[in-house]
Amino acid sequence: MTSTIERFAKRIIVIVCLSAPVFALGASSTLLTPENTQKIEWAVWKYAVDTPLLLKTIDWFRELTRNSTESAALAELSRLKFMQAQLESDKERRIQLFENAIETADQALALNANDVRGLFWKAAAMGKVAEDSGIINALRMLRPMESMLLKVIELDEHYENAGAHRALGRMYHQLPGFPISFGSNRKALMHLKRAHELFPRDVITRAFYAELLHDSGRKAEARKHAEFVLATPVADEDAREFAEYVGIAQEVINKTGRTAVRLGHRDSPL
Repeated sequence: MTSTIERFAKRIIVIVCLSAPVFALGASSTLLTPENTQKIEWAVWKYAVDTPLLLKTIDWFRELTRNSTESAALAELSRLKFMQAQLESDKERRIQLFENAIETADQALALNANDVRGLFWKAAAMGKVAEDSGIINALRMLRPMESMLLKVIELDEHYENAGAHRALGRMYHQLPGFPISFGSNRKALMHLKRAHELFPRDVITRAFYAELLHDSGRKAEARKHAEFVLATPVADEDAREFAEYVGIAQEVINKTGRTAVRLGHRDSPL
């Protein structure tokens, strides 16, 4: 299986390639140069194991974007702030940090309402605020989040490893159905299946898909996806974030009542 370092390197290459046409066409300069993008990606990847690097990167890019009218750059600053908020253990402070990420995403969207990054990271931060701030506030945020994620899919369904499909699938699965809310296992299956089709090795998607399939009575399929999650080696940089998804997969394994697989075994795509 491709190592985490190799996957990170490939991601940088893709981003650099996507940035290249900006210069080739003689368009106005961008703050998201290949060098700056690499610094951001490195800080995001290592955010859970090198907090000082993340904070230093936020300070540097905040100053760089102070008078910027580049929506994508401001959206990347929102993304960095989102990572910082995830590390905060104090609930009230964590909510404030996520709200700050939302404000920065709003600045990006004020410049370009169709900025994919701004839409995605605003929706993601709203989801985290909803988790922490109670049912009333959560219900108020859900429909706007749904709208933003659907817009991301319309603009670029591949962004963040099909993150909008993945988030919508999770949302539709976790929410109660009508008349209480708009949860729907049918919609959840549609989005998580698509996310899996686009990025079959994404651990988060596979964990969510496994849980949904199990709850839908498709236990054999659920088991296969859960086994993949548990068998996938996780780098130290990803351990904090992936702990939740490993836990979901382990729960599916436990519910199927069979012998657990070996953690870290290199498995092939299903």
